[in-house]
Amino acid sequence: MPKEVAKIILWEENQKDFLKKFYDLPFVPRIGEEVYLKKEQWKVTRVEHDVEVSEINVYMEIIKKVKQQDKSSNS
Repeated sequence: MPKEVAKIILWEENQKDFLKKFYDLPFVPRIGEEVYLKKEQWKVTRVEHDVEVSEINVYMEIIKKVKQQDKSSNS
């Protein structure tokens, strides 16, 4: 039996910026799950399945981390 390939499209939640497109992922991230992408940590906020075109849109927001001030910027 041939395996159907779904297109997984990742979007940034607020700006709707396209982040990355995958095919045939072994799993789809769930709402609330954290994903490491483009050297940043993201949290999944919404998942939409479009069965007609075999597409899954995953909306994420970047996890804001409090960064310590660089000593070099204080100089």
